[in-house]
Amino acid sequence: MTVELVKSIKEAEKNAEEIIREAQQEARKIQKDAEQNAEKIMEDVVAEAEKTAKDLIKQAEEEARAEAEPLVKEREKEIKQLKERANKRLPDAVEMIRDKVVKTDADH
Repeated sequence: MTVELVKSIKEAEKNAEEIIREAQQEARKIQKDAEQNAEKIMEDVVAEAEKTAKDLIKQAEEEARAEAEPLVKEREKEIKQLKERANKRLPDAVEMIRDKVVKTDADH
């Protein structure tokens, strides 16, 4: 009976060691999976943050462009008006310069 009892104890110890070994392997697997999941979550969070940042930059650029457009159009209109005024006065300026050149040459 003692031999059977010793065998039974050894078998129980062997089973316990196997259970511990399997539990340790499972714990390592769970830890590895958790690390991989954490890394994936971090990558997803970073990707989402980058997308959000790009969207915000795009929105800000669009808003700035919308605000600047009327100012640009106003300046373009002013430039056009100045060019028109300058073009209207160009013949007078040419004549005045011609007269001064002719008068200066006539004086010498």
